[in-house]
Amino acid sequence: MPDTTQSFSQLLLTYGPGAMLDLPDHAVVVAGLQGWNHSGQWLPIEEQRLVPLLRQQLGLGPEFEGLRPPPEQDEDRHDDRRPGVDVMVFPTWFTVEEPQQPAAQTPATSETRRRMVEFEHLQVRGEKLSYVDTVSGKRLGVNPIRFVGACAKGHLEDVDWRGLVHRGADRNCRKPMFWVERGVSSDPSDISVQCTCGAHVTMADLYKPKFLGTCSAFSPWLMPRYISGESCDEDLRLLPRSATNTYFAQTVTVISLTRTDDRVRQTIDEHRQTVESLRSLPNFIQVLRSLPQTKEPFAPFSDEEIINALATMADAADGPSTNPRVAEFDALSSGAPVIGHDDAGAFLFAETLDRSALGLSPPWDRFLAGVVKVSRLREVTCLYGFTRLEPPPTPAESELDEIQLKVDGAPLNREIKWLPAIEQFGEGIFLHVDPGYIRVWRDRAEVVIRAQELHRGEAHEAARFNRPAKHLGVTYWALQSLSHALMAELALECGYPISSLKERIYASGAGQADRFGILIYTSTAGAQGTLGGLSGMAERIPEMLAKAVHGLELCSNDPICADHHAGTDLDERPLHGAACHACILVPETSCEARNTRLDRGLLVSTLVGSKSAMFS
Repeated sequence: MPDTTQSFSQLLLTYGPGAMLDLPDHAVVVAGLQGWNHSGQWLPIEEQRLVPLLRQQLGLGPEFEGLRPPPEQDEDRHDDRRPGVDVMVFPTWFTVEEPQQPAAQTPATSETRRRMVEFEHLQVRGEKLSYVDTVSGKRLGVNPIRFVGACAKGHLEDVDWRGLVHRGADRNCRKPMFWVERGVSSDPSDISVQCTCGAHVTMADLYKPKFLGTCSAFSPWLMPRYISGESCDEDLRLLPRSATNTYFAQTVTVISLTRTDDRVRQTIDEHRQTVESLRSLPNFIQVLRSLPQTKEPFAPFSDEEIINALATMADAADGPSTNPRVAEFDALSSGAPVIGHDDAGAFLFAETLDRSALGLSPPWDRFLAGVVKVSRLREVTCLYGFTRLEPPPTPAESELDEIQLKVDGAPLNREIKWLPAIEQFGEGIFLHVDPGYIRVWRDRAEVVIRAQELHRGEAHEAARFNRPAKHLGVTYWALQSLSHALMAELALECGYPISSLKERIYASGAGQADRFGILIYTSTAGAQGTLGGLSGMAERIPEMLAKAVHGLELCSNDPICADHHAGTDLDERPLHGAACHACILVPETSCEARNTRLDRGLLVSTLVGSKSAMFS
C-alpha cells in the first residue's frame, strides 16, 4: 500500500488509534500505539506538569515513559521498518461493484442488487482488492460495507450479517447474500440484505434497540484484538462508517508556562531529556557545559544555581499534581513586567502591559486587572483515549482547582507505556479579570436567579448523556461569551481567521481562590512563534472589548435569539441562552466547550432586556 500522509494534528485528533479511515483503495482502522513505528527517530515531548497529571488521573505505573510525537514520514526510507502508523482492513465485508443479477427496471420501481462477500474470499493484486465471479470468471471491484457495529465503550466489530439475515431460519446456510436497494430515497426500509434462500433483513430492523445483540468486546485496532474471557454488557448499535459520532478524541491540553520568572528552571525544562540522561555522571555539570546543545543555554547560570534548581524541581515533582490551568493563570496574572524570557527555543515570553498606558475607561478600568501580551507560548496536546457514539465531557468541564480526565473511554493500547502528543507554538493575549468586579456582579439578586436557571440547563444536558452534571458557574458562562465576542472582533483586525484562534477560560468556582481570566491565542505546528499579529493587538484591547460588547446588543436573528433562555428550553438547547451563529457562536475548533455555555444576555441588555447583564 502506498504511503498516505496526515498532519500530526489530524492523526492525533481525528484519525487516532481506533478511528476508521477511508484510503484510496481500502477502508481501514488505525492501529493502536503498538502499531506506531518510530524506528528510533523521535525525541520526547517534555511537559513536566502534564506527565504527572496523566500518571495520577489514568493510574499509569512506573513503566509509563511520557509523551512522544506521532511518527514522522521519512521520504528517503522505503523498507518495512520505516516510520509510520499501521492500519488494518476494516470492515471485512464488501459489496461487489457490478450487480450480479441485474433486475428488470420500470419507471415505477428500480432495484439494485450487489453481491456481499467477505475479505477471505477476495484476491489482492498490487494495491487492489477484487472478487472473481465464479460463473463468468470476471475480476470485479469491491467496496467496503457502509455499516459496522459499535458500542458506547468504543468496541467495534463487523455486523453479523449472515446470522441476522437467518435469525429465524437455517443459521448454517452459506448461500450467496446480496445488498439490495430499492428506489433512490435511501430510506432504511428500502435497503435490505437478502439471501438466495429467501431469508432477509431490512436496515430499518437493524436500527431497532437491542436488535444487533450484545457487544462482543472486540477491538480491531489493538493486539490482541480480543482477550479471552473479556466481556461487555453494552448493546451493539448500528454505526455508519462515515458518521460524525464514530470517533471522539479524548485530549488534555496545557500551555507551557513557568511557575515563576525563573530562567534556570525553564532552561532545565527545555532540555529535560538531556539533563536527566546526564545526572548520574560524577562530572554532570562539566558535561552539560560541554555539549553543543546545552553549552550556550546554561552558560549564564552558575553550577550552584543549576543544582539548586534541580533539587527544588524534584521536590515539586514529588508533591501532589496541580491543575495545569492554575499554574498557567498564576504565571500570567503575576503582574511581573516580563514573564519567561525572549531566547531562541524558549517556551514562553510575555509582558504585562502598563495599565496607565492602556487608557482604560469605564467599565473596563474596573473589569480589567491586567493585560498581558504573550509574544511566544507553547501548547502541548496529548491524546489519552477516545469514545464512540457519545462525546466525552469537554476540557472545560472541570473545576479550575481540580482537573478530572474522562478515563472510561476506549484504550489506545493494551498496555500504555507512552502517549502521543503534539507541541505547537504561537502567541496570544491574556486578560486578567478583576475578582472584585466579578463578585459584585455575581452577588446581584438577578444574577443569582439566572445562575440557578443555568444550573438546571447543565443538569438536563448531563442527564441526556447519563453522566454527572458539571456546574461551571455563571461567571464561566459570561467569560466564555465575552471571549467569543472578542475573538470575532480580533479576527477582523489581527489578520488571523477566527478558526485559527483558540481560547482558555479561567473561572474558579464557589469556595475556591478567585482566579478569573481569558487567554486568546493561536498556535501552529513546526514553527516557533508567529508574526505577532495577535499579540500586537494587546495595546488595543480596551477598544476591541468595547466594540465586541456593543456588537452583542443586537443580533440579526433577534428577537428569536434574544428570547431564548438557557435552562428553560430543556428539549433543544439547554446550554445556550441568547446565542446563535449570527452573534457569538464560533468555529468549534476555537471553543474549548464545543460552542456551549453561551449567553450574551449575561453581558449586555439585549432586545428583550436583561437584568443580569455584566456591562449594563
